[in-house]
This record gives sequence, C-alpha cells and structure tokens, in this order.
Amino acid sequence: MRFLGLCILLGMARRPQQSIDLREVEVSSAPLFHGRGANFSLALQALLTSMNSTAVRESILEASAFPLPGDMPAFLLLNQLIYRTTARPTDVADAIGTGRSNVSKIVRRLEGAGLVGRMPDPKDGRQSVIGLTPAGREVAERIVAVSSDAYELIFDDWTDDDFAQLETLVVRLVASMDERLDHQIEKTSGVSVTQLAAPSGAAHRASAMASRA
Repeated sequence: MRFLGLCILLGMARRPQQSIDLREVEVSSAPLFHGRGANFSLALQALLTSMNSTAVRESILEASAFPLPGDMPAFLLLNQLIYRTTARPTDVADAIGTGRSNVSKIVRRLEGAGLVGRMPDPKDGRQSVIGLTPAGREVAERIVAVSSDAYELIFDDWTDDDFAQLETLVVRLVASMDERLDHQIEKTSGVSVTQLAAPSGAAHRASAMASRA
C-alpha cells in the first residue's frame, strides 16, 4: 500500500520545466492593447510603472534627506501619512506592499527616529493610530517639496487652462473608478476621493492655482 502511494506521489511530481525557444514557436508581434482606450492604458501603465519604480523612489528618498537612509519601507509608510494624516498601522500595509505583521516593525523604526507617534483611535478606543510628529512633518514637507519641484518642471509649458482640464478629468476618472470598485481606491490609498471630486474641492484647487499665477 505504501509502495502504491509512493508511486502516485512520484507520478504527480512535476518534471523540471524546460525553457521554450521562441525561435521554434509562432510569436505574434501584434499589440495586446487595441481599440478604444488602448493609448490611454499604455500611457497610464508607463506612468505608474515609472513613478513607482525603485529608482524614482530612491531618488526622492535621497533628495529629501530622509532620516533613515535606505529604509524604503519606512519611507513609504511616512509617505502614506502625508495623504492620510493619521492611520491605523494595519490599514497602510496593503498600500506599501507588506504584511500586517511587518508594519509594526516599520512603525517602531519610525518611532525610534522620532518621526511618528501614537494616540487612541477616535473611532475605536481599543485601537491606536499613528501620525506625524513635528519632526516627521518637517521630513514630509521636504518630500512634498521634491515632488512639487518635479511637477513644476513637467508642467512648465502647460497653460493654466490645460492643467485645470487635466486635473478635472483625472479626478473624475479616479472618482468614477472608485465608485465602481466599491470605494476600494479610497480604502487602499486613504485619500478621500469623494471629497476630492466635490465642487468645493474643485473650487479650492482653482483658488490655489490662481494664487500661484
């Protein structure tokens, strides 16, 4: 009986996968994206891949003189607090690409550097939330400044009307996707997409643009 079971297990074992020589198979060079939205999908993929790349993140980490050199998880978590203000540590795990068990270690490193602190969650006293300390806010302001300088260069030759139109359409896109995805974008990012798309939010952004002109 044991011999039969062993034979079954050996029979189920996968053989080592051999590499496929693409010269010996029919390979299509036709684009996978086509039709309406093809260029949009490709452009969005290129943008998100580039902005989320290790190279870009490391350049911002270094340019902002992040107090924990090379600690990318800590840098990403502090970045989340720029948009969220305060958050439960476990709520940012998915956003920074780590497990919940590892978030507490990252938080402790930030606490040790004096960049974040804790307080009871106003919505649930049994939980705690983390937020930026004055020192953490100074670091966050440097990070925002680095990003803002980059945007100034990118949109240097854009008119105010072009930029306002782009912003309106992007906010509309995100709000529409968030609504159809059961507000998953808002849950993951911590950004209040509903408030962002509200008329008052648009008026605030227009006022901010006018003050920069």
